[in-house]
Amino acid sequence: MALNKLAVAEAKTAGFEVDGTGGISAIWRQVRSRLRDECGQALYSQEIARLRVSVSESGAVVIVAPSQFNRDWVEDHWGARIRAIWSELDATHRAVHLVDEGSSEAQPVVARRAEPAARLAAEPPVKEAQTTSGSAADPAIGETRFTFDSFRVGPANEVAAAAARTVVGAQTPPFNPVFFYGDYGVGKTHLMHAMASAFEHTSRPRKALYLTAEEFLSGFVTAMRARDTIAFKETVRGVDVLLIDDVHFIAGKLKTEDELLNTIAALIAENKQVVLASHRPPAELQVSDDRLRSLLTGGLSCPLGKPDLDLRRQILDCKIAQAKCHYPVLDVPEAVRDFLAARITTGPRELEGVLNNVICRTALLGLPVTMEAVSTALRELSLNSERRLTVDDIQKAVASHYGVTPADICSKRRTQSVVRPRHVAMYLAKTMTTRSLPDIGRRFGGRDHSTVIHAVNKVTALLEAGDPVGDDIDRLTRELQG
Repeated sequence: MALNKLAVAEAKTAGFEVDGTGGISAIWRQVRSRLRDECGQALYSQEIARLRVSVSESGAVVIVAPSQFNRDWVEDHWGARIRAIWSELDATHRAVHLVDEGSSEAQPVVARRAEPAARLAAEPPVKEAQTTSGSAADPAIGETRFTFDSFRVGPANEVAAAAARTVVGAQTPPFNPVFFYGDYGVGKTHLMHAMASAFEHTSRPRKALYLTAEEFLSGFVTAMRARDTIAFKETVRGVDVLLIDDVHFIAGKLKTEDELLNTIAALIAENKQVVLASHRPPAELQVSDDRLRSLLTGGLSCPLGKPDLDLRRQILDCKIAQAKCHYPVLDVPEAVRDFLAARITTGPRELEGVLNNVICRTALLGLPVTMEAVSTALRELSLNSERRLTVDDIQKAVASHYGVTPADICSKRRTQSVVRPRHVAMYLAKTMTTRSLPDIGRRFGGRDHSTVIHAVNKVTALLEAGDPVGDDIDRLTRELQG
């Protein structure tokens, strides 16, 4: 079957001839089908489905991408796989090239991961703020295991994933700042590392610096103590892209908040990209400076939610494929994969933890993966069927029940409409989670453990006195456990 007229015209415009025998089109359909199965429907629709195929004058296969960024992304993440599949299906073993729209020169589809390493070795890397001197350390660009191709996309994170790719591929920041938020373990850190790596590895490399909030905080505090903040400012503002994870840990620390505000404002003014992540949306952060809150809410806020069954299965398949690089004998039956994806509903980290334990009980001992081994791992990790509650879960449930917001519960307000929900939430956090009293206090706006003890004692006394708060707690307990 020949290519459609539009594809023919575009291919000829780019200087290519189109195979009219239908053989190339038939092979390309099989290649795309295999890629769809391997990368998932969401990623396939976003990146692979837009590619077209033609033949050059020399007889080589030419795959045309709609943009240079799309070409670079496919080349980096799926180029080697496309070549392998095509070689398997095409008996003539023609060369495969990848170009973008309007390109007059075909470029081989090969993985380019070695190029950035050579470039970074030849050039001085961007330095990261140290916790000891506030000057410099090794660069903190994206970890190699956290890439876009290992980030599985589903309804819970498709907006965030699309925004991340758009920002990486844009010539200038389309949104600034970009703010990812969601519960712990839903993929925020993975996505930020993937962006940091992609910024460094595109055809138009940009210097990216990834920091945790703790690294930003400790670097700034150390620089202040040394009375030399200039080096710190030059480090965090001398990059093209700054990514800061867990920014909620900076909330309430006035001088660090002020430095974060000035840093973000300076980077945005210079048309540089800022990417942030937190477990809460920007409007709910307990920051003291309204200017910082306004700056954070003025960008693009992207939620990441808990993965659904289909996405959990995709994530599990990806983790198993990664594990097979270290344990080639690992073979996880489809029934076991379905069971784990259906049973572990908390998040990707728990899925990976159970998989690691299963590997220790099977592949490392030369034993097959069985349901018995999986059940043993689940029992020992206390992940059999119960969902592990978090303090965030409790705060959200209590806030909804009493008609307030989680931000109200964690605030400094002392009105009765807020104090009772706060006490109830602290009581439930103490009785329904394994968090320590100091940890619970920190999660309620940085309060002391004695405040938590007071709240627990207050609610306990009300329960013993038959106060109606007992009905609220019973209803909330059933909701959280259900």
